[in-house]
Amino acid sequence: MKICFIFPPFKHKLFSENISVVDEEFILPPPIILAWVAAIAQRAGHRAKIIDANALKLSKKETLKLIKIFAPDILAFRLDSYHFHTNLEWIQFFKNNLNLPVLVGGINLDLYPYETMFYPEIDYAVIGEAIDVLPKLLSSLENKTPLSEIEGIAYRDNEEIIIQPPRTELANLDQYPYPARELLPNHLYHSFVSQRKNFTIMLTSTGCPYNCKFCAIANVPYRNRSPINVVDEIELCYKKFKIREIDFFDAVFFLDRNRAYQICDGIIKRNLKIEWSARSRVDLLDEEIIKIASKAGCKKIFVGIESKSLGILKSINKEIEPEEVRRCIKLLNKYKIKPLGFFIFGNPGETIETIRDTTRFALELNLDYVQICRMIAKPGSKLHEEFKKITGYDFWQLYIKGVVSEQRLPNLWCNISEVDLEKYIKKAYILFYFRPRQICNRIKNVKSFAEFMRYLKVGSKVLLSYLETCKVNKIKMHG
Repeated sequence: MKICFIFPPFKHKLFSENISVVDEEFILPPPIILAWVAAIAQRAGHRAKIIDANALKLSKKETLKLIKIFAPDILAFRLDSYHFHTNLEWIQFFKNNLNLPVLVGGINLDLYPYETMFYPEIDYAVIGEAIDVLPKLLSSLENKTPLSEIEGIAYRDNEEIIIQPPRTELANLDQYPYPARELLPNHLYHSFVSQRKNFTIMLTSTGCPYNCKFCAIANVPYRNRSPINVVDEIELCYKKFKIREIDFFDAVFFLDRNRAYQICDGIIKRNLKIEWSARSRVDLLDEEIIKIASKAGCKKIFVGIESKSLGILKSINKEIEPEEVRRCIKLLNKYKIKPLGFFIFGNPGETIETIRDTTRFALELNLDYVQICRMIAKPGSKLHEEFKKITGYDFWQLYIKGVVSEQRLPNLWCNISEVDLEKYIKKAYILFYFRPRQICNRIKNVKSFAEFMRYLKVGSKVLLSYLETCKVNKIKMHG
């Protein structure tokens, strides 16, 4: 069979935890999950094409022309809750113009399979992992055999929606093929903080064993790939796709310390001259692992700081302390790894004073970058479960069904209005990035004209957004 995977453009949503500038400009990543699924289809003997309409800036009509040239047997999309209706609009457009079967997968199917299959434009769905399910489903469709014996799919039998739950045991991640990056425009991808081309993202583990209330990943079992499997993919990226910078999207890259050490050692021994970044908790980083990461080309580590308040950190099950943060940031700077701090405003028990304390904390730390979010009830998170108990309804379920529209979710955990949260987030960005020292460091370390223009574009958008907020809310610029 010929399968065309489509990744539509996405934009900022009102219920997003980020301000619009961050959603629109922080990263242009490859659709790596689609590339992984495409590789699974190829390994099973099918032909695959990925159209990254987001990176290529394609309209529906332009994408339609490319689909017709490929002439697929089936169209495939990955669905998440945030961008469900954007994807649905594209699905409906192609259904009306091509009348091809539509296959979907993604996290939204794990959470809301019935609500997803409610839309008649969607014919089939993979629930859970694709590695075993997708080849069986495609074979059954190709050979016109019954679907009833395949675990982890959804489909229709006449008018009835059939949901067949996935198996409970999880696959060994080393069994997955490497993402089909040959199907992607690798030269287009970048992040706000990336400095080299080609740029890509990589997943070496899934899930997280920690219990942070705001994070949906906490509900996903932790699994990781072996060090040799990871380093083999890095070498493939380096030699075949000319990739020179990788952002590891794992929630906790350094959780298995020995594995992380072996990955770094493998990069060094194979002489892979890449730069890379990763995400970590501050309490997983010590001097030995930071030192070898730096030697292996690590240039940035993104750490979850969230708040300075111990009471708030406890309320969100974030078991770290400010002194651990200071120690970690000091070590990262010692080994010339640029730290990015993630912060959240609007936590349970948040006040204007705790926001100001956290903002001052961010300015005191020797951070190169910050990203500041508002607390929201993300689908699948523990806060989402609390939200449902307090309100008596599931917003995300109703949103998928089309009963409620895109809107800002109420913050039920503190007495700060959404307008004020937006104000303080933008103010914190201005106070951090528009310091003379910060501006000088950005200019001094810039490596390309494209990078400089990204900084200029993003800085201008943040400043204009903040000034508009000041105008509307009549607030002052000073802290």
